[in-house]
Amino acid sequence: MTAPPRIGSVWARRYPGYPQHDFDFRVTGVFTRDDVTYVEVEELGSGSPRRGRLVYILDYAEPVSSEGSL
Repeated sequence: MTAPPRIGSVWARRYPGYPQHDFDFRVTGVFTRDDVTYVEVEELGSGSPRRGRLVYILDYAEPVSSEGSL
């Protein structure tokens, strides 16, 4: 990935072989600290917030919408 995801974009995270861990999420924040990019997301099904390194949050994820709505 060359650029971080846009705030409001919706993504689908699908784990191969572990569908019980699949979820859709909306990006709520993107920030960089010490040359590491982090992303904050909200799970669409539960509303649970998550925060983590960009490479880990977007691992197995694909964009669904860049406008923040399905």
